[in-house]
Amino acid sequence: MPPSARALGSSNHRTAGKPVILIAMSSAPQANNAAASDRYVPSGSTERLLSSAKERGVARTVIDVAEWGLRLIGGPRLARYARRDEEFTLNGVEFRYFNSWDNWTWLNERAVEIPIALAALAAVSAHRVVEVGAVMPHYTAVSHRVVDKYEDGPGIEQADILDLHADQQYDLVLSISTVEHVGWDETPRDPGKALLAIERLKDFVAPGGELLVTLPVGYHPPLEAALQTNAETFTSVEALRCSRRSRTWSQVTPDSAAGVSYDFLTYSAAAVLICRWRRAKG
Repeated sequence: MPPSARALGSSNHRTAGKPVILIAMSSAPQANNAAASDRYVPSGSTERLLSSAKERGVARTVIDVAEWGLRLIGGPRLARYARRDEEFTLNGVEFRYFNSWDNWTWLNERAVEIPIALAALAAVSAHRVVEVGAVMPHYTAVSHRVVDKYEDGPGIEQADILDLHADQQYDLVLSISTVEHVGWDETPRDPGKALLAIERLKDFVAPGGELLVTLPVGYHPPLEAALQTNAETFTSVEALRCSRRSRTWSQVTPDSAAGVSYDFLTYSAAAVLICRWRRAKG
């Protein structure tokens, strides 16, 4: 997931004069209140470029940045041409890729996460939904409950999931590429906090309801290792993997997605896990 769930989604006018690729790569959220003063802020473009050059070499970094920049400039139209298919399939169900200029979804895992989330939302009444991590409000009008530790916006409750009490249960508890940041992108770092957050999310699921969590592979390796060890954490786990060349997403086994690297240069995942936990009707 792009850091802080929305880190690359809004332009930063203070970068005026920079090449468009660096503007895009350096866009990051600014803390807009005291509660957000300790929020995670992703590395700037210069630091990421230097780190990438060290890890993958200068030539490879230049090629990767150029390819990413061309895809950015080409926009959704070029993405549709490259894919040659408007849909991807998960468990035999076809979903239409989601292309939005907010966070440039055709360049990252949002292209598949958002349509999966939209389908889940369409199946339940809005008053029976809680979303942890304010992602969907960036892409569609919402009327369900939204909780986010850092984001401050209309209708968003600012709270840490571990501080919330499950005084109400829901048919759908939704968390899009958010859990991997819990504890991992906080100071001090606590690798085990994300698992605790998942267990807390389950408390909000009503009998017969579902918890739907998406996770970008490679962002939080200890969490992914823990999920492999504790297979009972979720009722089901599916995986989608992205073709580097065509940017098409295809379903693969979770085991084959394990170990896929997250691209911290462009803040995008090459594989994503779709995790579901269902509470029995009682």
